[in-house]
Amino acid sequence: IALGAGVFGMFMLCEGFMVPRDSIPDYWLWGYYLAFHSYSFESFVFKQFENETSDAARGILTKYGMENVDVSRDMLLLIVYIVGFQAIFAFILWKFHTGRR
Repeated sequence: IALGAGVFGMFMLCEGFMVPRDSIPDYWLWGYYLAFHSYSFESFVFKQFENETSDAARGILTKYGMENVDVSRDMLLLIVYIVGFQAIFAFILWKFHTGRR
């Protein structure tokens, strides 16, 4: 549980909320692309502010580098994550299940 909490904490630091993607050091960018939080956060922020005309809304999108976001791609990647986690879990159950209760 502690390992999972640490990994998810690292993913949340790299998702782009606390540190925008353009400010993340090159050696940490893998964390940005590996974290599924990045894709949900990117889609949420873009959909929230895409039709706003205020300078503040445009400034938020510009600050986070989200002027042109492909929401369909982000949703597809999240679905791939779901299917991938299900496949990993099914493999673990298949491999290590002993048939005893």
